Amino acid sequence: MRAPVLALLSLLGLLAGGCDTVTLGDPPADVNACLPGQTWFVDQIWPNFLGQDYGGKHCYDSACHGAGSKTPMTLVNPVEAATFPLPDDWANNYLQAAHEMNCADVLDSALLLLPENVQVHGGGQLIMKGGPEEMLVQQWVTQP
Repeated sequence: MRAPVLALLSLLGLLAGGCDTVTLGDPPADVNACLPGQTWFVDQIWPNFLGQDYGGKHCYDSACHGAGSKTPMTLVNPVEAATFPLPDDWANNYLQAAHEMNCADVLDSALLLLPENVQVHGGGQLIMKGGPEEMLVQQWVTQP
């Protein structure tokens, strides 16, 4: 009886040692990952939306989304001109805004819902639902 158990254990040991590691490939990207065009961001989104003056307030102000703010999106007023690849200040602004996007349903993006005050926004309503900023953001996901 002892011999069959040892034989079975030996067989299991050979089978376990003979298995190859299964490579599953790279982990999938975040389902909501969205990296729309940098050029459109620099040429349209920043000057016509995120960098705009809203009655003396700017999104990048320290009391809003500036350095030291406790909000999910942190922006800076770019010091240097945008070149490609983007300088650090521009790249930070781009990534911060892109992380607030939902490319599968642009109108459901925090980048729009908050300043439209559809979701409570500390700065109140800055843009109108259906307004020009909304159209720019919708176009952003299709532009290079």
